[in-house]
Amino acid sequence: MRITSPAEVLPARARRGGLTLAGALIFCVLILSAQAPARGRRGSLLRSWLLSAAAPLVGATTSVSRAASGAVDSVADLFAARSENARFREELARKDRELFRLRAEVAQAARQGRLLAGGGGLPRVLVAAPVLLLESRAGLYSALVGAGSADGVMPGSPLAVAEGLVGRVVTVGRTVSRAQLLLDASAAAGARVTRTGELGVIKGNGRGELRLNNISTASRVQAGDLVESAGIDGIYPPGIPIGRVKAVARGSNLFLEIRVAPAAVFSQLTDVLVLAPSPAAGTAGDAGSATP
Repeated sequence: MRITSPAEVLPARARRGGLTLAGALIFCVLILSAQAPARGRRGSLLRSWLLSAAAPLVGATTSVSRAASGAVDSVADLFAARSENARFREELARKDRELFRLRAEVAQAARQGRLLAGGGGLPRVLVAAPVLLLESRAGLYSALVGAGSADGVMPGSPLAVAEGLVGRVVTVGRTVSRAQLLLDASAAAGARVTRTGELGVIKGNGRGELRLNNISTASRVQAGDLVESAGIDGIYPPGIPIGRVKAVARGSNLFLEIRVAPAAVFSQLTDVLVLAPSPAAGTAGDAGSATP
């Protein structure tokens, strides 16, 4: 066991006494400052010291709080701006779609108006209708037309444009119909050479051309002659242009081989005029009616 000498005890006691004295002095100063009024201010001198000492900390805390609040507000504003921007883009896209639809409807109405005006000489026009689809494969030529029974269309209704005959409706739905075009390999119509008055049968060859059959080799038909519907088939009304004779050749039998260039441009069909069918065509075509 170590024995502490008097020389070591005295300095330790002196230090403790000094600390006690210093603490007592500080306590007295604090009490006096708490009671002494601050110069030119309300409250005590101690309060003034405490406020002065805390001012930088309070200022720093306020700055940090304001910065954090500003950052939160900026983030919130950014998200709000993005949401508003997305809403504006969606609204603009909707307006663009609506404008496109209106322009398409105006263009469609203008085309059909021109078609109706140009087809003023055609008999018993029911409606002008858009061509929704043109089909050409393996000798078959057909079209989907945007008109149906709701528009008075019936099986056998002829189709035409201002330039001439196009074909006939074969099946009818409420708003859409399918038509057989004259270019189809199985299509046929009664025809007449306008200049000579000779009657024949116009048929499609399935390759985009028409042939005029049953014209005698004694005929005076020649290239450039107009061929029109004769009205003898019970389907097409008479007097509608079909095309013009393109070439005439002597066949191997009693009839000429006559190629006819169509009056209508089938590859560019966008709208057609649907004509009222003859009673015979309506009766014969009832079995082909369908509702898509």
